[in-house]
Amino acid sequence: MELLPESREALDEYVTPTVDDVEGLLRVIEGWALRAVPECVALSVTILDEDLTFTLVDDMSTVGDRVPSPTPDAGPDQAWVPVVEDDGSLDEGGWAEMARERAFAGIESTVCLPVVEHGRAVLNIDLYASTAHAFRGRIDGLVEALGAWQAGAVTNADLGFESLKRAEAAPERLREQRVVDVAVGLVAARVGVTTDDALVLLRVAADRAGTSETQAATIAQALLG
Repeated sequence: MELLPESREALDEYVTPTVDDVEGLLRVIEGWALRAVPECVALSVTILDEDLTFTLVDDMSTVGDRVPSPTPDAGPDQAWVPVVEDDGSLDEGGWAEMARERAFAGIESTVCLPVVEHGRAVLNIDLYASTAHAFRGRIDGLVEALGAWQAGAVTNADLGFESLKRAEAAPERLREQRVVDVAVGLVAARVGVTTDDALVLLRVAADRAGTSETQAATIAQALLG
């Protein structure tokens, strides 16, 4: 699989404090996933503390392609009803077929596997396959290999490959975070408070001004830098 260009940009320019080697983690997950599910065509890992997503795809030429047919509105008898599969994962059984009408090209099934440490979810692993039943009977093996939380596994929740959008936005999110971090440091030094307190002050100022945290940070840098 290939690393999404935006994921490469984010990995090259920034280091996340939670995971030492994000690309290494992606490649390890890729190896496990492809051994267990040869039909796997993409994967995303979201670091929840930083809300950052990194993505690998099998064919970069398909990125951005979506099946154009619209999804009809679900009537009262078409409401989503969670279905528990034999392997314990949840499946969006009530509307999975409708969701496929707007699925990302080449993706027929997905599974989201949270990774929990000390009772807290730290990662989401999303796997995408080219066949409708690629993950059937394979969830247990994936959970064991990836150290994921069995009860939290959800299938077919992201046929539209929404994690791709989050991965594409990662570099901008990191740039904005860097602006905020610099502003927090300046506020902390000027006011004589901790960085945690400085962040609170910045957020209060943004809320009172009716602006975003990043915009407030940019103003703080201009005034205090």
